[in-house]
Amino acid sequence: MGRRRGGDKIYNKKKELKKSDFKRSVNNKNTVPDIIIACEDSVSSPIYFRMIINKLIEAKVITQDSFVIAKHQHTNPTGVLADLKSHKDTNGKTYKDFENKWIVIDRDCERVNGGGHTAEDFNNALQNAKKKRSDLHVDVAYANDAFELWYLLHFEYRNTAISRDELIEGVIAKLKQLDSHKFSRLSRDNIKQANYAKLIYEALLPKQEDAILNAERLLLSYGNEDNPECNNPVTTIHKLVNILNSLGS
Repeated sequence: MGRRRGGDKIYNKKKELKKSDFKRSVNNKNTVPDIIIACEDSVSSPIYFRMIINKLIEAKVITQDSFVIAKHQHTNPTGVLADLKSHKDTNGKTYKDFENKWIVIDRDCERVNGGGHTAEDFNNALQNAKKKRSDLHVDVAYANDAFELWYLLHFEYRNTAISRDELIEGVIAKLKQLDSHKFSRLSRDNIKQANYAKLIYEALLPKQEDAILNAERLLLSYGNEDNPECNNPVTTIHKLVNILNSLGS
């Protein structure tokens, strides 16, 4: 797994590169690996995945055009899937033209004070992402209850139910313990700001393998019980992370 730090600086250095610079051999054919992602939030998860991709772009594994985050228009699971399927660039390329198609969603149980999603909306997104035609199949990286579970799993294995609010509070406490200087002003109000999202990615990167192992262990703990809407905590975000990391191998 590549561990070089590069942040977003690659976007400030545009180079004239030949398409052959990015080719890899798959099934005896030279192809450029590509991936499209639609995310439920507009900051935390998109920045996290883009930080991984930046390193692959820097290493000339993929081109900037090979990684696309679909335009963010919805914050509910079925809406995120709609955002993915409605993607169309200036050249007419749609989600169907990508080898890897993913949505990133939270269970985000409905809260008494407002917010959250219905179980029906979450389950419909999972079901509608699956298609009989393999080229239309959309993979789902989900978290029950929230994306911050992925952050928390970098620090510890957690297999008891936890709410979105508890997740955020727990992650803030862990990050402050990790680096009291960088995260001294981190709070519920700013944890989703872009500057902190980038700092969090860099701070957690050395612990990413631990998070993957914890996420895999957590998923396996449910056995054959495939019920992500009820299984709290659970996540498949590590599967998308593994896919992104594998593009560089």
